[in-house]
Amino acid sequence: MEQIDTVIEELKRQNDRLAIINQIARSINVETSYEEIIDLVAEPLRSVVPYDLLSFCLIEDDQLIIRSGIPKNEPILGKGWILHYNSAPWKAIREKRCFLRQDIWNDPHKYKEDDNLRALGIKSAIMSPLLVKNEVIGALNFGSQNAYAYTENDFVFVQQLADQLAVCIQNSRLYREVSAVKAEWELTFQAVPDRMFMVDAEHRVLRHNKRDAKDTDMGSVTCSQLFGCCGAHPENCPSTRAFETGLPSGREVMDPDSHHIYDVNAYPVPDESGRINYVLLYVQDITARLSMERQLFQSAKLAAIGEMAAGVAHELNSPLTAIIGNSELLLRKPMKPEIQDKLLEDIKTCGQRSKRIIQNLLTFSRQDSYAFEPLQINDVVRASLSLVAYQISKSNIQILENPGKGIPPLMGNKQQLEQVIINLILNARDALEGVPDAAITISTAVIESERDGQPAVAVRVADNGCGIPAAVIDNVFNPFFTTKEKTRGTGLGLSVSLGIAQTHGGHIQVESSAGHGSLFTLIVPLGLQGPI
Repeated sequence: MEQIDTVIEELKRQNDRLAIINQIARSINVETSYEEIIDLVAEPLRSVVPYDLLSFCLIEDDQLIIRSGIPKNEPILGKGWILHYNSAPWKAIREKRCFLRQDIWNDPHKYKEDDNLRALGIKSAIMSPLLVKNEVIGALNFGSQNAYAYTENDFVFVQQLADQLAVCIQNSRLYREVSAVKAEWELTFQAVPDRMFMVDAEHRVLRHNKRDAKDTDMGSVTCSQLFGCCGAHPENCPSTRAFETGLPSGREVMDPDSHHIYDVNAYPVPDESGRINYVLLYVQDITARLSMERQLFQSAKLAAIGEMAAGVAHELNSPLTAIIGNSELLLRKPMKPEIQDKLLEDIKTCGQRSKRIIQNLLTFSRQDSYAFEPLQINDVVRASLSLVAYQISKSNIQILENPGKGIPPLMGNKQQLEQVIINLILNARDALEGVPDAAITISTAVIESERDGQPAVAVRVADNGCGIPAAVIDNVFNPFFTTKEKTRGTGLGLSVSLGIAQTHGGHIQVESSAGHGSLFTLIVPLGLQGPI
């Protein structure tokens, strides 16, 4: 009868152990802390495994650290304690199997923690590795103040418990790592001073960093509703192009409410198969920057006007002299009708010429509105030449014009393009100082852009002057870089010119060598709808 009671008691204990393992599997989730894990298993385990010391330790940076245990706040072998490599838990980890010590105080083989165990009164212990897919992440440890406290059945149960606990701990550990990375990215995302949006193929805003956003509760808001990136031309939407091409895309847009100008760039986010499910929109307010650029453009323009002042005065002096002289002749005495008509016609012609010169100067000098309009590039070149013709002729330089025929209109800002061409002509003039048979050749043509193969307009300004040394040619577009005397240049002309070209979606090429002249080519794409 006593034997039957023992069997029944053992079966009951086995059932309780299985129930505890099931309870652990149900109760512990990825958000459960290490302290909570111990709290969940500590009390139920007392009924099936005797212990006075319970802990689990994890391998972190090649160190075995006790992460939680019972009793709480134990100063010896407690939370945060680092176990030496020559310890019993390390032995269980290295061998990937349970390790039972029945009589620690009399064990001839000593381990590093034995003195600490003696201080706690621990005489027997079970150490079981925490295995996940045959990889050891730590150890589960039981200790008792009684020698030979653990049976073979305890040995098996502890290993089963450790296997279940290892999965729970590893899941919790991975969740912490993922959460930490996510939190780090969230902080990074929020720290970006500009606006960032994650949008889907329907342009719905899925996530955003809430900085300067119109509404922190996006819901079903689309990116177009936020800052009008599509406007009247949905085909120009950066996110649409990014979804279609799988490549980054960008453009400048103006918010219809605030009238701020934004640089909108769309970056596709492919999944593992390469499919584009989302696009990251990076929206930067460039209103202040563009304002500064305009001021810089205007400063460089005023410097050019200063250079042209003498030429304009000379250009006006000739027609005004003719007007005054003819007027005096008409006032002096009556004349035959045909002579009078001829003098009046000369006065009218000279007045119209003066008006054109003044109008060109006013148009060139006024503040830019960044408005783009259809332009004929040959008209822009002629207007530019009318403002610098005197300076060029005074320097005994021949101007050779070679305008291309049949060039279609381009979208651009007339004053800005004139500023670029004038800067290139004046630079060519400076390079021709002291050169015999000095000449500047200006030509226009339609070309195929080397960058994207699309049609573009090219304005070439070539001279047979001193050329640019190879050592400095890479610096000519840098702000304030100049090889001229201090009184003859600020170093802003080419830098500002390049900025204007880029505003028009184009660029400037330079070909030169010392002593063999220079060729500057302004390239502006055709088909541009507005500033980019």
